[in-house]
Amino acid sequence: MTAVYKYKVDWCDGCNQGWIEIKKNSINHKIRFRCSECLTEYETYEDINIKALGELDWSPLEPSDEDILRHDLWRLIIKECENYQLIRNDGVIIKAWSKEKKKFIKPLH
Repeated sequence: MTAVYKYKVDWCDGCNQGWIEIKKNSINHKIRFRCSECLTEYETYEDINIKALGELDWSPLEPSDEDILRHDLWRLIIKECENYQLIRNDGVIIKAWSKEKKKFIKPLH
């Protein structure tokens, strides 16, 4: 059974309703990052919520576990959401829920 949002890496700041997930382009088989709700796509992890792609693959593929490991993406995947914080596999807290703003925001460092 496939887990829903198995490869989520961020929360979408654009629509504030969906997970940014790792997907594989069905045409050229490149790894992309895509919002599960608004379908915005990003080419690299660093582009997420900053620089969206103009093109859109309407039938993205689920990457395999081998794809995730080969592209060194395992560390970027959110392993848990606890205490209103999004925590990646590498232990980095990428966002925390702001009750005042009613959305996830990047933590202050």
